[in-house]
Amino acid sequence: MKIRLPFIIALLVSSAGAFGLGWALKPQPASKIASGEEAAASNSSLAPNQRLKSAASIAAAKANPTIAKYLNGGTIASNDMTSAIKAMMKENDPLKKNAMFSALLDQLTPENAEAAFTALRESRGRGGRGGFGQGGGDEMRLMLNAWGRIDGETAVAKLTALADAEQAEREANGENGRGGRGGRGGDRNGGGAFDIYSALQGWATNDADAALSYVNSLNSDGDGDDRRKGMYTSGIVRGLMANSVDDAVNFITALPADGDNSRGRYMENVAEEILEDGAVGAAKWVDTLKDADLKEGAMDRIAESYAREDLDSAIAWVGEHASEDYAARAVTEVAERWAENDPQAVIDWASDLPESTQQRVFEEALDEWTEKDPVAASEYLAQMPDSPVKDSAVEGFAKELSREDPESAVVWAGTIGNEELRVSTLQDVARDWVRNDRAAAEAWLPTSGLNEEAQQKVLENQGRGGWDRGGRGGRGR
Repeated sequence: MKIRLPFIIALLVSSAGAFGLGWALKPQPASKIASGEEAAASNSSLAPNQRLKSAASIAAAKANPTIAKYLNGGTIASNDMTSAIKAMMKENDPLKKNAMFSALLDQLTPENAEAAFTALRESRGRGGRGGFGQGGGDEMRLMLNAWGRIDGETAVAKLTALADAEQAEREANGENGRGGRGGRGGDRNGGGAFDIYSALQGWATNDADAALSYVNSLNSDGDGDDRRKGMYTSGIVRGLMANSVDDAVNFITALPADGDNSRGRYMENVAEEILEDGAVGAAKWVDTLKDADLKEGAMDRIAESYAREDLDSAIAWVGEHASEDYAARAVTEVAERWAENDPQAVIDWASDLPESTQQRVFEEALDEWTEKDPVAASEYLAQMPDSPVKDSAVEGFAKELSREDPESAVVWAGTIGNEELRVSTLQDVARDWVRNDRAAAEAWLPTSGLNEEAQQKVLENQGRGGWDRGGRGGRGR
């Protein structure tokens, strides 16, 4: 199973937004997606929509005896907001604390928001008593989201300045300031990239154009900066989903296409939410998308859940799209789940797939089949005619076989016709052999056909985490 970029984002929008707070972060379910005139009207939500204090929110604050004493003329001054946040953090009853926090977020203004953030940050920095999560992290994410909604430009500017100051301090102390949490400004107690992400999410809910303008203004001087911009853009997508799924999809559609299909990855975030209404409905929703990049990202995420929920229907669904490039990853997702139960059936089914997709499906199927019945898998491989598809199948077979019998696995890997694939597979299975029997593997390496550099990599690099196994992040077994 591949490692996904959006897993970082999912951590940032955990259960914090669901616990009865007035500032709920959850988008509309798929059943409420606008259509026709409603969809056209939803586009207007991309414009700023300043949130005014309602009579109900003021009444709720007055009804809380701890919060009411800080109200003055229906608002809370900055110094009083500091005191109110500290009082809220001292509350031991989690339900009362939740009610107090919700009331305070309703009273947040551009004038008192920084004071609220600072007070909460100081409590978090001391370890706090937590809020809805350890150290008050969930409370902080909601606070920053709320600040972004009412004054996103100031919130992001203040957080960036704080991050830069902490970065300078770490560098002055001889620390590595670009590692840790989220890259630039990654200090766990300060306004690092995760905090800026949360504020951007709220800013986008209110004014996505302004939030995107900020992200586009950031310099890109390396992969880390590009990843940060991608993360922030994902925050904008999440913020728009608080308005409607259509707003998020329209925003992603308007983004420029790029070589690594970042738009497809943003669509995985949207699909994650659509799935809450069930995989069947999510699959129907994907079929309404026209853009191939968007369709690919959404299908990829939904296929995995669909295959768990109703494998037969998922097989039929991806089969309808199998001839299209955008469906290749989704087909592989379903094949991987199917192969856990019946790898032979997957191979039979894959024979009618396009060659590029067929190769990946064969690899998945042979990987699973080898785990279950290596003899049957080897007999099937032996009768296959030479082809790129067979090469991929042998790759999956050899990698799985190497866990138990690396000496046989290297023999199979050596039969792969494609030179680049043969070398990479030989290196992978040889690493298993080195771990199992280093002396035997070292004796074999000079006869392996690998050049000296490739042999040295086998001996030096024993870690196969991440993307080493076939580029899919391993199989997690």
